[in-house]
Amino acid sequence: MKKPPLFFMGNLPHSTPKEAIAFVKQHSIHLPFLPQLSESNPQEDMIGQVLRGIDLGFWDERASSCLELFQNEFVDAPRFKIQIAGPYTVARSMSAKFVDLAPLWVGFWKGLRKQLNEAAFKGELWLQLDEPFWSKESEYMADGYTAFLQAVKEIGGDIKLGIHSCAAKRPKLFSDHIRLLDFFAFDFTKEPLSPFEEETWKGLLREEGKILVYGGLEVKGKPIMTPLSQEPHFWISAPCGFYGWDVQELEKQVMEWEKQ
Repeated sequence: MKKPPLFFMGNLPHSTPKEAIAFVKQHSIHLPFLPQLSESNPQEDMIGQVLRGIDLGFWDERASSCLELFQNEFVDAPRFKIQIAGPYTVARSMSAKFVDLAPLWVGFWKGLRKQLNEAAFKGELWLQLDEPFWSKESEYMADGYTAFLQAVKEIGGDIKLGIHSCAAKRPKLFSDHIRLLDFFAFDFTKEPLSPFEEETWKGLLREEGKILVYGGLEVKGKPIMTPLSQEPHFWISAPCGFYGWDVQELEKQVMEWEKQ
């Protein structure tokens, strides 16, 4: 039976960048990701990172303590991933309007993409937009979100663009978003996969080559497997990041999964 690859959302419970990068090298060499250490560095709060980036026009190392080590280790990787709080979530957190914040976010993204290019990253970039405010209750993400995604892709170059929501009630998929996004990461621990979702995802995975990141790995629990587990482009992850996990428990659980 084919085992889905592990996908890491980005947040790790390690106390130092050296420890976090060592974890990435050991467990996620198939898709190196820039770790976020928000437990040990308050400046790595997902909203604060973006606001700092908007203010400076680039990714600030003080708000991303692993950035330098990540660059040193993975600059030649064939692909790599970073994750950023999306403008819908940042706007909601700041009680601001999406239409006002989105252009500022795009300006920050333009500076960050230039920063990565100047650092000589040549691999395919997987950009994960964290939008935890996007849920089933959101009839629409926000007016203008499709145009925002188009702008991000135009700036991105060699990029896979994805979106992550850890909302307990998974959001609805919209045709424009499906067209523009390459991967989707959702929580499947609170609501089981419905028959309609199963058929929808089979089509998206098989026929359109979309990637589903299935949030079904919980603390001290075996990953929740589904009929989709043997489909192409199916990955498994924790419902959200590993914030609050014990480092030893995390290592143990990931190693157990890798041995299966």
